[in-house]
Amino acid sequence: MQGLSDSIHIWGVGVIQQTQRTFQGQSQLMLLLSHFGDPRFAFTLYFPAAYYLHRSIGVRVLWVAAISEWLNAVCKWILCGERPYWWVHECGLYAEGEVPQLNQYSITCETGPGSPSGHAMITSAVWYILVSDLIHYKEVQSVLFKCVLWSVYGLMMSAVCVSRLFIATHFPHQVIAGVLVGIILAKLFNSVSTSAMTLRTYLVASTVLSAVAVLTYCLVFAFGLDPFWSVSLALKRCALRDWVHLDTTLFYSLIRDISSLLGLGFGLWLDKRLTGNGKSPFRPLVHLPLALAVTLASESLKFPQDNMMLFYALGFLKHFFVVCVVVAGVSRVNL
Repeated sequence: MQGLSDSIHIWGVGVIQQTQRTFQGQSQLMLLLSHFGDPRFAFTLYFPAAYYLHRSIGVRVLWVAAISEWLNAVCKWILCGERPYWWVHECGLYAEGEVPQLNQYSITCETGPGSPSGHAMITSAVWYILVSDLIHYKEVQSVLFKCVLWSVYGLMMSAVCVSRLFIATHFPHQVIAGVLVGIILAKLFNSVSTSAMTLRTYLVASTVLSAVAVLTYCLVFAFGLDPFWSVSLALKRCALRDWVHLDTTLFYSLIRDISSLLGLGFGLWLDKRLTGNGKSPFRPLVHLPLALAVTLASESLKFPQDNMMLFYALGFLKHFFVVCVVVAGVSRVNL
């Protein structure tokens, strides 16, 4: 098995080197595409946009974003996937002076394990929901229009995956696995009714997600493995220390998922009990930009990283209240 794994990684390094040579003059475009597939956009861009264009789609987008990112974090803890930018130095397969040269960029040094790709998995799931629900709720009958939508989906996902290879943060098999698992999750979630969910549903779901995450962490630790092994390698092999950020850790992803689901549950609960002008036909024209302003502005909030517990606690509160404000606050604004 180890021999097969090494062969896959060696082949992947070759693909990454070829990708970097092919697109060496388009590095800014590759960074933009990778940034475009960042999982955080599922919470700060796709969720508020979908919610104020079609409430049911918005709720489903946040659910699938949270569940797919949570599952991605759990899988990464279990699979312990390598990342190219540190693997070439740590694998011991190359003689001194013959280690393959992989270019690093400002967003290369993610701190979690690499398999499966979170960018590919979460983005493929969210975009699949957006496309499939658009076709369903708008009752699209045109085969040509459906082909165009799914072609755009495939093209954009391919671009995101290539960009992840270009910056040397993932191997090819990791992005492929991410896309496939994301699509499967989205298809499964399309059969789940979110309209009947109550606040209790959100509380139970958040509790279960937290419990499973903690149990996975404890099992990894019990088997003598270091749950933070990938952080150490990121710090060791990243070209610049400033490129390593705590908000790329698995813990921060889990906190974002759980707090966002709780925020959605409380937001929907409050929205049913508050009064305000939320029924105007011009609602999307005003409320959508306002909701996006809230979520995108929240990304400018940077917390001190010298105290990890405080950093994660503030992150939890930020995502909880931002989702609450988007769901129950923005819609109260009178036009």
